[in-house]
Amino acid sequence: MKEFLLTKSNGRRLLEIAYATLYPNKCLFCRRVLDNKQSFSCTNCQIAPANDDHHAKSIDQLHIPYAYEDEVRNVVYRFKYGGAKSLAKPMAVAIYSCFPDIIGDFLVPVPLYVGRQKQRGFNQAAELAMELSKLTKIPAVDGLQRLRDTVKQLNLSREQRMENLSGAIALKSGFCVEGKRIVLVDDIFTTGATAGECANALKTASATHVDLTAFAKVQSV
Repeated sequence: MKEFLLTKSNGRRLLEIAYATLYPNKCLFCRRVLDNKQSFSCTNCQIAPANDDHHAKSIDQLHIPYAYEDEVRNVVYRFKYGGAKSLAKPMAVAIYSCFPDIIGDFLVPVPLYVGRQKQRGFNQAAELAMELSKLTKIPAVDGLQRLRDTVKQLNLSREQRMENLSGAIALKSGFCVEGKRIVLVDDIFTTGATAGECANALKTASATHVDLTAFAKVQSV
């Protein structure tokens, strides 16, 4: 199981410590400087909460603090496409502050296809999982793989989503989840089809329970 554990190198840890020392802590949403280094947002930012309805029947429970709107959308964009990996820490703190009782045997990031991950330079879900692992003390495990690239789900019908993802996600060889409670991790929950396919793969391999935590949820899906 050790080969699947997600950890940061010593060099990267030192760089993050140096960055935190040199630069002030800012509000995740409006970027105002904060007095409290442990905080992630200022009192001026009123962020809409996510609703808890979803269509992924194989997901047992969602842990998602925010609706994917306005300032939250900007945070996700900066994190995902702006290369701001440092946002993973305050995003994880935001999730944990709303859901401090997340339980599970493993935190498992939703996988990216290898070509897309090389293009982006990192898997945002894995970055979040590593930061959440520090807070929850649940091991972050890179146990899923995307076998082929898929088109974006948002503008597809339900039938097209199912066809698009069919057979696209599988457990990595040697990753055992029998009898385990899994918490999937992603930055944003959109249609639920990708998370559902991940959960199906995990439950087919005899995981007993699959929850999902993410930073934001698209409300209209």
